[in-house]
Amino acid sequence: MPMRCAIIGCGASTAGKGGAHSIAYAHAWAMRRVPETKLVAAASRTPKNLEDFMAEFPGVRGYRDYHELLQEEQPDLASICAFPPDREAMVVEAIHCGAKAVWIEKPFALGLGAAKRMRVAADRTGCRLFVNHQRRYGRPFEWWREAVAGQKIGVLEGIEIAQPFDNFMNFGPHLVDAALFALGPDRKATEVIAADDMTNGGVYQGARTEAQLVGSVHFNDGVRLSVEVGRKACQGLPVLRANGSQGFAELRLDAMPGEGGVFRGLYAGAPAVHSPATDEHFHHSEDGTLYVHRALLDIVQALRTGSSTRIDADEAYRGLEIIMGLYESARLGRMLSFPITQDVFPLELT
Repeated sequence: MPMRCAIIGCGASTAGKGGAHSIAYAHAWAMRRVPETKLVAAASRTPKNLEDFMAEFPGVRGYRDYHELLQEEQPDLASICAFPPDREAMVVEAIHCGAKAVWIEKPFALGLGAAKRMRVAADRTGCRLFVNHQRRYGRPFEWWREAVAGQKIGVLEGIEIAQPFDNFMNFGPHLVDAALFALGPDRKATEVIAADDMTNGGVYQGARTEAQLVGSVHFNDGVRLSVEVGRKACQGLPVLRANGSQGFAELRLDAMPGEGGVFRGLYAGAPAVHSPATDEHFHHSEDGTLYVHRALLDIVQALRTGSSTRIDADEAYRGLEIIMGLYESARLGRMLSFPITQDVFPLELT
């Protein structure tokens, strides 16, 4: 029997569905493509969003109240695509209603306290938590990891993140996660120092946002992760760049003219930049659900065999702690050591 799946938070049926916006559609398309899963229900508090979603996926039962969905359907796999401030309550209730797994959209949580509580609730029942850092399943990101972890660029010296727009909590989790994907699980963050500018900040999906953010995270082997976020700077830089003793590897939002894709690297001893051709790019490919589909296949395999995945919640927590450390260092105006002890989202305290 296929796993019974439900989605909470449908999103709008706009032209960007399945991409950077209504990610619930990508989850649903993936569930339709994987024989071991069956999408049975969805919930949205917005009538129009629910109506459009049900039209796209006939036969799916629609709910305006996620509590009712979870209690009535008791899905095996709950996909939580609602806005971040609501996710903790949804995840915990899904666990209490017997979910074997919960698939959470990024960011994992708005604070370390919420992430810890979700992990504790899951541990009590044996529920598996996955956070949808689906880019780990894209070829450009695999090439990026191979270049760094395989020392194709020599000994790693540091990684730079340059997000050319504000709101690091929206897109930054993917960038930090991609950095950790390359850095590997053995490197541990030790200190962080940062500064931010809140004078033109705003609110996005119910959470406060900064206008500018800069910071530096130090790891136990001397590698440094540098972060710059905002519209006032870093417009021409790759969003991710790893610098090695004999070369570099980088990922860009768009391919450079005449190059094969968004990944490019200069390897040790190579005469020219390497940029392999692929239709896979920073967000997905011509197939808008490709990376999410691969993520779901990994989840199904993990639930069948007990294996780990690339998107286990423990790995997502590492990235969340780095982001919370940046914000908390900026709030306090001083360097902090890991582990970060502030459980509340620091921007809520400024």
